[in-house]
Amino acid sequence: MCAAGAFDQGAGFCRAGKGRAGEAWQHGLVFTAGVVLSFWALAGILLALRAGGQQLGWGFQLQEPAFVAFLVAVLFVFGLVLFGVFEVGLTLTTVGGAAMNRSGLAGSFFTGVLATVVATPCTAPFMGSALGVALAQPTAVALLIFTALALGMSAPYLILAAAPQLLRFVPRPGAWMESFKQFMGFLLMGSVVWLLWVLGLEVGVDGLALMLGMLVLIGLGGWIWGRWGSLTRTPAVRRIAMATALLIIVGSTVFGVRTIHQLPSAASAATGSRETKSGGIRWEPFSPARVEELRRAGKPVFVDFTAAWCLSCKANEKVALETEAVRQEIERRGIVMVKADWTNRDEEITRTLAEFGRSGVPLYVFYPANGREPKVLPEVITPGLILETFREDS
Repeated sequence: MCAAGAFDQGAGFCRAGKGRAGEAWQHGLVFTAGVVLSFWALAGILLALRAGGQQLGWGFQLQEPAFVAFLVAVLFVFGLVLFGVFEVGLTLTTVGGAAMNRSGLAGSFFTGVLATVVATPCTAPFMGSALGVALAQPTAVALLIFTALALGMSAPYLILAAAPQLLRFVPRPGAWMESFKQFMGFLLMGSVVWLLWVLGLEVGVDGLALMLGMLVLIGLGGWIWGRWGSLTRTPAVRRIAMATALLIIVGSTVFGVRTIHQLPSAASAATGSRETKSGGIRWEPFSPARVEELRRAGKPVFVDFTAAWCLSCKANEKVALETEAVRQEIERRGIVMVKADWTNRDEEITRTLAEFGRSGVPLYVFYPANGREPKVLPEVITPGLILETFREDS
């Protein structure tokens, strides 16, 4: 999911590079502005809520089902556009070149905003420590750190924009670009499927069914737009088609998001209050009291701070934790495995993350036997690292 926006923006730079000199640089600068302003906005929200006593962390927006539903709708509409179901920019063909340029720059800015909003859960493993430090600093210092992170995220696009001669290595425009655009649509639809899974964990099957019905209506609106909103139709037909399509798309999205916002949370009831089994490992639900109880009993404890929307967490689980060697070592040493599920907002988990200087997941903490000091593992783990950590407790 994190790569889809990058591919799309890279294609945008390629198109810009084939146009007037300096246009790629303008798109890169505007994209960077979108990223920086979005980081400032997210940082401002976090800092304001922190000042009000709220417990939040990086990636908090995906803990809100209504936001996930809105993001699903946006990506689904983008996917329809990439598949050619309807074209948003057809009416702009009658507008002058200057207006077209403004539209293109606005698109680059919005792509920077969307890349920031969608990619923040994916960035936590790579800048989790910096984010944890930032959220613990005074406002001015925190904003400076967030600005540096934003510039780092947009740096590849700035480099490409500053050196447009690199675009000479990009294939010439042709029919392949249409195929490439449609292929990007499949990546977006893959992101939609992933977000629907996250939404299902957060609000249950009823919320998921509501979201799927909402997507059917959005698809209907897109079909109406593409069928009767093309330039081959009369202006009156186009206006009616576009107005009808917008009414269906916007209306169904607003209704769906508002309804999902009112649904009760299902994630904590499904995974946060009972023992689960995944990949052959039995996981206890997290609570600070339970961890302390196990430590007083002299048992080794491994705590996995994770979330359904954290792709890095899921990759670590499959590649490192759920391997046969690690499972055997867990059983042999009697290690108690505890899962702190942060899919939905949980103040206890957020508070514990902050105690370890982190603002997001993944976080892996091993408490050795007999009450010794806990060991914090890196955000990216391997089976060898896990086994080495366990064997140090001898």
